[in-house]
This record gives sequence, C-alpha cells and structure tokens, in this order.
Amino acid sequence: MKRAGIVLALVFLITVATFSGCVSQKKEDNGVDVNTTPPQTGKTVSYVKARINVAQPYDISDLNSSRQKVVIIRDSGIRLEAIVTLYGETYVFDDTTRIPIVETEEDALKVINSFPEDVLPYVVGMELEEGIWGTGTVHWTEHMRNRIALRYAKEDADYNLYGTAYLIMKDQKTRIRVDESPYLKDGYEYWWMQGATETLSTSKALGIGPYATLYASLMRSMMIPTKIVYGLYYDLEAGGVWKPYVWNEIYFKGKWVPVDPYREQFGTLSRYYLKLYETVDLLELNNDFACYRSNFEGKGCKPFEIQILEQGTVLESEINK
Repeated sequence: MKRAGIVLALVFLITVATFSGCVSQKKEDNGVDVNTTPPQTGKTVSYVKARINVAQPYDISDLNSSRQKVVIIRDSGIRLEAIVTLYGETYVFDDTTRIPIVETEEDALKVINSFPEDVLPYVVGMELEEGIWGTGTVHWTEHMRNRIALRYAKEDADYNLYGTAYLIMKDQKTRIRVDESPYLKDGYEYWWMQGATETLSTSKALGIGPYATLYASLMRSMMIPTKIVYGLYYDLEAGGVWKPYVWNEIYFKGKWVPVDPYREQFGTLSRYYLKLYETVDLLELNNDFACYRSNFEGKGCKPFEIQILEQGTVLESEINK
C-alpha cells in the first residue's frame, strides 16, 4: 500500500509538470508565450493630478499641452473647477541656435519677419520714452542691452542662445534680491507693477513677478521672444503649499522652452508648476491678478483651492494616449 501511494504521488506530479509545461509552451502565431507578461519598460515621467477650483477669467482649458492636461468639471462663468494632471518635462536644446545680430534697422526687420505672427508680441516693443524701449513693465535701455545682455552674448562662444540665456539667469540671481514677504507689506499692493529698469537699479524685486519681468526684458532686448507665465507652484520647501508664481518661456526654433530664473531651472519644469496664464506683460492681468497674489478672501477675491488627488510616475509613452 505504501509503495502504491508513492507511485500514485509520482504519477500526479509528472502529470502536473507535463500539463504546466504544455501551457507555458503554448505559443501564439507570433511566437510569444501567452502566459508570460512582459514587464513594462521605458522612460518614466513624474506626475501630479489635482482638483483645482479657481475664479475666472482664467480659462485653463486653453492651456492643454503635453505637460498639462485639463479636464473641466464645472464652469459657472465665475469659477472654474477642473482636474489637472501635470507632468515633469525636460527639453532638449539645439545648441547651434544663435542670438540675432542686430546692428541696423534692416537687421531688426529681418529678425522680426522670421517670427510667426503669434510670437511677435513677445519680442516687439516700442520706444516708451527717450532711450527706453519695450512695453508696460517689460522695458529695457541701451545700458541693459549693451552692458548686460550683449556682454553675456559675447562671453558665450558664437553668441549661443542657450549659453547666453543661462549666463544671464545666473548673473541675475547674484544681482537681484527678492522680497518674498507678504505682498501687501509697506503698501506694495500692486507689487507686480514694478518695472524692469527699477528692479535693476534698486537690485530688489518686490516678489517673483518683477524678477521674471526683468529676465524677459533682458532677453527681449536681444530680440529673443520671451513670455511671462503666471500660475501656481507647489512649494515643498515651504511645507507643501500652492503659491502664486511667475516664470518665463523663451522661443527656440519654433518651440517655447520654460525658464524659471528665480529657481535657476533652465529647460526643465517639475510636476509642480501649474500654468494659469501666459502674457506679454503682467499689467495685462490688471486687477484680476491681484486676487491671486495670495490665498485670501476680500476685495471681491475668492481664494484658489487645490487638492492633490494622486502623484507618482507614469510611462512617457502613456501620456498622449
């Protein structure tokens, strides 16, 4: 009996092993083992998904991009509720791009005519007063162009756009101190109205807005189209809070590339930048912008509300599906 039990056990094991082998060896026509699930491989990207409730006039549905996906939940005409998924992104530069050499009016017209129509507002200025060009608070003088911007262009090999823009960003960080105190301090209720030349002459920016405005002025003085981007930034260093924030985008051969001059990020945005508006000048936002200078009620303002739903990493190939 004992021997018979051993034999039956061996027969059972052989049968199971044979059956398992048959299944694992079963192939489809393409030769792939149907029981083997290949591990997911490829480049991963960090992301954060959040529910946002924000007052109009910001229509973030217009700001869908490969880095920012927007799904509108409710739009009352006064407030907007949406699910926004933000992806970290790093841009690859063409380091052969050069800064335009503008010595004559003919040179300037040639550069202007090379830009698409929707890019022109971010570079073309006018003479605001004698010796000052630009628009609104984004303005520059010959000193800013010749003694600062062009100096870095000459220091960089062959007027390389990437190198020059990076050097200007680094230099600005050493020159300008940012007052990050509450924006209503000392009567600075309209802090974003500080002009670039004032920021440079006082070496002090009343908040991040004027800091980004100065960077835009220096870049535009060399006829490099530069946006001012307004939005919200999730500040981990401050304990994980969303703050009103401003950064830039510069135009590289048909592509807008992000630059955060204050945090010295060039061509890279983490998942924590939420774009609400892109503008030629912060003055375009007028009183609407005042509602977002801090998260507070009053004066007709309602604070923005953001709830992070999830965050992690995802395959880059899955983002555009």
